[in-house]
Amino acid sequence: MHHDLDLPYLDTRAEDLRWSLAHGELPAVATRRPVGLPLEMRILGASHQVVLDGPGMPALIETVAYVPGRGEPLPRPGVRTQVAGAPWVYELTTQVEELAAGPLRARVDALMEGLRGRPGALTACFPGDHHAVTALHAEPTPDGGARWTTWHVYPQHGQVVQTRTRVRPVGHEAHPNHPTHPEESS
Repeated sequence: MHHDLDLPYLDTRAEDLRWSLAHGELPAVATRRPVGLPLEMRILGASHQVVLDGPGMPALIETVAYVPGRGEPLPRPGVRTQVAGAPWVYELTTQVEELAAGPLRARVDALMEGLRGRPGALTACFPGDHHAVTALHAEPTPDGGARWTTWHVYPQHGQVVQTRTRVRPVGHEAHPNHPTHPEESS
């Protein structure tokens, strides 16, 4: 599902992003609940939230957004945690790419084409530059968990921020020799 947004442009960059699992829901400009997943993907005016809220589990709200004075800097290369009492383990990896204008445009075009029509995808272009995008893609995992990948593109700074998250039921943690997202390894 794609959205062309009509809202005031906010000039931000990778270094301004904050991460939190403790932030409440923020106003969203676009949302999607993928079929078969107990989560809602939310595009904000300043990046994203994913709300995991399945039956019998405490809500988890992943926030990666420009929220001045709140949250932690985006962890690099990532974080792995189990919230006290939660029946799941949360893993996040992050990557920031610096690209020249031409390669950045090509990367965004390929990303948007690859996500077009996918049932677990939510994308949005921000005003002023159709390469200023936030995109999310979520899917279930065989162990009963979920995984999602997000992209935040800041063409004015030549940056593509990619996050990969996996939430696994306790007892189904990945073996250290197995990647979190096997389809993305090379």
